[in-house]
Amino acid sequence: MSDTGTTAFVTLVERRIAALLAPDPSASAERNALAAASRHLCLGNEGKRVRSRLVLLLGRAAGAGEPGLEAVATSAELIHAASLLHDDVVDEASLRRGKASVNAGWGNQVAVLAGDWLLSSAFSVLRPHPREVTSEAIEVVAEMSRAALAELEARGRADLTLERWRAIAEGKTGALFGWCGQAAARVAGQDQLAAPFDAFGRRLGVAFQLADDLKDIWCEEGKDRFADLKNRNPSVPILLAAGCDERFAARLRGAWSGAEVSPGEAEALGRLLLASEAPALTVARLGREPEAAVELLGPMREQPWCDELLALVRSFGQSAGGVR
Repeated sequence: MSDTGTTAFVTLVERRIAALLAPDPSASAERNALAAASRHLCLGNEGKRVRSRLVLLLGRAAGAGEPGLEAVATSAELIHAASLLHDDVVDEASLRRGKASVNAGWGNQVAVLAGDWLLSSAFSVLRPHPREVTSEAIEVVAEMSRAALAELEARGRADLTLERWRAIAEGKTGALFGWCGQAAARVAGQDQLAAPFDAFGRRLGVAFQLADDLKDIWCEEGKDRFADLKNRNPSVPILLAAGCDERFAARLRGAWSGAEVSPGEAEALGRLLLASEAPALTVARLGREPEAAVELLGPMREQPWCDELLALVRSFGQSAGGVR
């Protein structure tokens, strides 16, 4: 599939999201307030729309028509946006995508309610499509919520196992990626592809989370740098650094023994982390994910469109900054 075709599809999804969130003079003031807060997050700096691209690639592979795929992609982006609104409240984040977060600009109450409104909108978009698509989307949101709570319970756990990290990442990020593939198969009428597409998407989501962990230690703009250290969130680079650098591990345990980590202490820990082997080890783990994900497609991995899927997964490493 050409880049032009993918870009055109993503543009259609963005236009549909914009229409859903547009001001409506005939609607209530409350609806328009929630829409305004949602537009602040969803429009203008939308990110790469990875979930929409995944829906299109797998949906076309399954033979789905564009209208059904557009609805699935729109729903996926709205579910993702809702999770970001809720995450920023939980994390007390002040930045999102290079600008003030919704909770910073509108307050926690509006941010939470806007997230709820986006979830209801995401389900409404799916009404014309097979019932399984909506019921599976509802279960994915429940799984994401459980994983978000598990992530909260893991805060401050410098001894968290990498296996536990992966389980949380699959639920919090991978589940929605999996649903993108699963739903694409459903709207194509290819139910037998739902399971392998779901498995592929979940592995893809773990790779995406690995890349996000790297961006947290490498980014300089658009997001609070070293937010995972400040929020006592055991990311893969942090866990690997604690395992290979005793100086870092001792200082981390001391910093995470309290309720808060000062910006200065987070910066000092971040410098130690960057000087350790952990970033390179994390990059190596990320590098193994593309082929492992494609293997889950079974015999379909020999199809030409798998090259595009591989390119999509590999782009995560590029977006994280590559090997430094």
